[in-house]
Amino acid sequence: MVKDENITVGQNLKRIRKELELKQYSITGGKITRNLISLIENDKTPLYEDNAKIIAENMNSNAMEKNMNIYIEPEDILDPKRYDAKKDADVYIEGLRKRLDDNHLEIRPEELQKVELFLNNWNLSDKKIIIYELWADMYYKARDFENEHMYLTKAWEYSFMYPKRKGNYRIISNLISNCINSGKYEEAIRLGNLGLLSQKNLTDNDKKVFHYNNALAYSYLNKFDDGLRELAIAKKYNLNANDKLERKILVSEGFCYVKKGEYGKALNAYNLALKMLNDKRSYDELYLLYVDFMEIFVIQKNEIKVTEYLNHILHLLSNLNESPFYMIRLYLEIADAYFFLKEYDSSEEYLLKALKTARINDEKDLHSKILLKLFNLYIEKNEIKKIDDLMEELIQEVSNIQKDDRFVLLLNLILYNKEEKIKDFVQKILNKGGKQK
Repeated sequence: MVKDENITVGQNLKRIRKELELKQYSITGGKITRNLISLIENDKTPLYEDNAKIIAENMNSNAMEKNMNIYIEPEDILDPKRYDAKKDADVYIEGLRKRLDDNHLEIRPEELQKVELFLNNWNLSDKKIIIYELWADMYYKARDFENEHMYLTKAWEYSFMYPKRKGNYRIISNLISNCINSGKYEEAIRLGNLGLLSQKNLTDNDKKVFHYNNALAYSYLNKFDDGLRELAIAKKYNLNANDKLERKILVSEGFCYVKKGEYGKALNAYNLALKMLNDKRSYDELYLLYVDFMEIFVIQKNEIKVTEYLNHILHLLSNLNESPFYMIRLYLEIADAYFFLKEYDSSEEYLLKALKTARINDEKDLHSKILLKLFNLYIEKNEIKKIDDLMEELIQEVSNIQKDDRFVLLLNLILYNKEEKIKDFVQKILNKGGKQK
């Protein structure tokens, strides 16, 4: 950006005021005069730190009233070069937002180091919050939850320096979602309760989000009654039939009832969500609801209903979000339905589609899940040749398991058992470990 190297403190004050579209009288706060502001801006009198603090406070109050996400510090007014540095940070921030929109998610270590050095050099704590949030968003879209967590935590730590900042709620909310995505459910609940207690001026919708996320975390911990309690609280806030969050609350309610074996209540919740979904072009939401219905009918062994909802899903297939992670999960749901219907060739078709997509996009977390389903399918079909064809990939997947003492002990016990006893031995271990999801 073009900078005037000779700009004075007074000229800098005027520049900032004009950019915020503020009149001179609006930054006095009743503690200094408009005439003094005029004298400072025209370099007739110096600006002292005490007055700079008053002016900065009033600028920030006006910015908040205008819903402007900006924070002026006394140093920004007193040091024109520091304010220039903030403007440079804003240019970088806009670039990050464009990269997010365009799905350009790579962040090189050199970039991180260079930007951190710049921010530290000028002590731009307010810009750190925004940049860390955007880096976290990029890592989230890249499904790198570890780095997302790190930068959200950094943003949250710096947000305590700006307690009145309106965006602070978003940071802790995203941090909670990250914990849920990473399996840190207890931490998610702790943060949710902390957010409800510590965040001032929460809207009803904000509170609803916190309680919804708490419910999600409880459901993943198999504490379904606790989850239903949180959802009941969430439903008290700002109910809106056109609200996507309201539909998500109903879907979560249905999920909890399914896990409790209360299928009638689950179907009621899902039907309410479906009724709210007036816009039939919300294909992703519609697909997820159809999957939820189908899960209940599989449990109830209702082949007619499973077939009905499977056909609904197949009809939507071409209209769905094509993100790799999303499509893999979709293929798995379709494969499971076909497996239940004993249409094994169709089940295999969608498992192979899922496996191909997982390989191309290096979705390691889902790779072993798909291989296990294929293995079980080939066992069911007694297709030993196909298991042999997969054997190298199966061995590679198992060999990547972290080999702790328990795992090594298991392998040695398998080797120790005589051949005729191995099958019974392994089956006992699998039964002890519970059902695979």
